[in-house]
Amino acid sequence: MLLRVISIVHQNLINLSSDSQIIGRGLFCSCYLHPEDNSICIKLPTAHKKARKRQKADEAYYQKLHQNKADLASISDYLGSCQTTLGSGQLYQYIKDSNGKTSKTLNHYLSNYSKTTEELCSHLAKLGRYLLENHILVSDLHGNNIVFQRLSKNSKKLMIVDGIGDRVIFTALNYFNSIKEGKIIRRWNRFIRRLQNDHPSASLPKEKLYLGGEAFINTKTTNPAR
Repeated sequence: MLLRVISIVHQNLINLSSDSQIIGRGLFCSCYLHPEDNSICIKLPTAHKKARKRQKADEAYYQKLHQNKADLASISDYLGSCQTTLGSGQLYQYIKDSNGKTSKTLNHYLSNYSKTTEELCSHLAKLGRYLLENHILVSDLHGNNIVFQRLSKNSKKLMIVDGIGDRVIFTALNYFNSIKEGKIIRRWNRFIRRLQNDHPSASLPKEKLYLGGEAFINTKTTNPAR
């Protein structure tokens, strides 16, 4: 996949226009479906003054994850940079359901399908453990940055599609796994509290979803981080 994408990056100017299929818009980027490959999406920075800086920070963090051979099974992977007729952008894995449609957000399911709450809780707990066990930092944990991918009736998972990284000025302490684990736990638990406040009718028990219990305390280490 990566070699194929690099070929696209270096050889072709990707033609995007106002008629191109847009997947989503945010404060810092707009996301388009790649016109030649529906397994890839293209993120273009908006006019926001911090958009380009965030784009570069995202690239740097993903490159570090790739160098460390991190498990990216629950993250929309970064595939490289590109040039389009609307400007420079980034190529990412496009997360879609088995029917080819864009996977719906976590907020969508919590707001509209109460019967899925128990199933989502199980997947949420797995996602939290995944981030902690793989030492993956997420700066913007939000219900709209996580989608529930339905690959088949019996194969579903939560995928993070935006907000990966640690957007702080001083990152040297992230060299230690114990520091990163503390950040991951605090951010995840704040995220769960926000979900509980935003979706009061959903059953989101903290004893099932919070990180930082005994099982996780025993995994902490002061060894240098990868």
